[in-house]
Amino acid sequence: MDRLLACVFLVAACSGELSVGEPTSITFSSPTPGASFTRDQLGVNGALAALVPIDVAITGAPTRLELAIGTGQLSDLSAEGDALVEIRSAGPLVLTATAYDGDEPVATATVDITVADLELASCREWLDTYQIEYTVGPAMPGVKDPVTAKMPINGVLYKTVGATNPRTQMFGDCTILKSLAEAAPFFRARDVKLVTDYGVYNYRCIGGGPPPNCPNGISQHAYATAIDLAGFTTSDDTFYSVNDDWIIDPNAEETCDASTEPGKDAFLHELICDLKDAAVWNIVLTPNYNAAHRNHFHVDLTPGSDFIESSALDGPHPGRGGFATPSLLTTSPDNH
Repeated sequence: MDRLLACVFLVAACSGELSVGEPTSITFSSPTPGASFTRDQLGVNGALAALVPIDVAITGAPTRLELAIGTGQLSDLSAEGDALVEIRSAGPLVLTATAYDGDEPVATATVDITVADLELASCREWLDTYQIEYTVGPAMPGVKDPVTAKMPINGVLYKTVGATNPRTQMFGDCTILKSLAEAAPFFRARDVKLVTDYGVYNYRCIGGGPPPNCPNGISQHAYATAIDLAGFTTSDDTFYSVNDDWIIDPNAEETCDASTEPGKDAFLHELICDLKDAAVWNIVLTPNYNAAHRNHFHVDLTPGSDFIESSALDGPHPGRGGFATPSLLTTSPDNH
């Protein structure tokens, strides 16, 4: 969603004086053309962002100054032309400042910048960047990089189904905890304060049974790189239940293209589809998939996969984890 790709957080600063009595003109003093920035700071909703200081030199006496980021976000600058801009999208961008006299634009200036994604050597460095408190371990079968994270994860609490209180910690592979940190801005943008889940780690085969003898492949839960999401609670204590509120789409329609019912069904569809569109997880299985997923979203990090499945009847897909036919997918309450 655009609001997750480019957002502006303005901090007005007093600097200099406007030149009154002259024709209005504006130029960028900062940033300079071609300047590069990195998305290495946590933004207001928990997304990684580049903080870009803006300084626009002004002559004349415009009544209003506006800043545009690319073709998206618009926001007013301070009267002095200063701001601190939070940019969440990566790549080349054009910043455009426009001066107005009333409702009429009277001067424009642009500057090209580049925003780069942060590059880190290890998963645990990402947890540090997201300011997640964690301890390493305990070692468990199948788990490559075991980590126990303290709640909340990037501002979002989690609670297991049936529990009275939220979790105080969560065990998983570092990569699934990193993905939850990346998911947090999507939750927080929708005012979600608590996610209810069925769990992360379960050392088993797809369809049940203990590894290593897994005819259909080893579950991503055995690697602690999957989590089953049952529902979402907003700050007004409204609960959006995957089991009760998701309306299953017709088989002929793709999950993220299907029409939705207003309210909770639309909320759930938009949330999970935005998360998949942002590549937070590689595989997403919804209630559309089969009866075993009626009550949760199964999300995981299967290497080499990239799909949100509409129906198990669609047949096998590359990277699905080694199972042979869709009929083998319904032998367990959660077969992934």
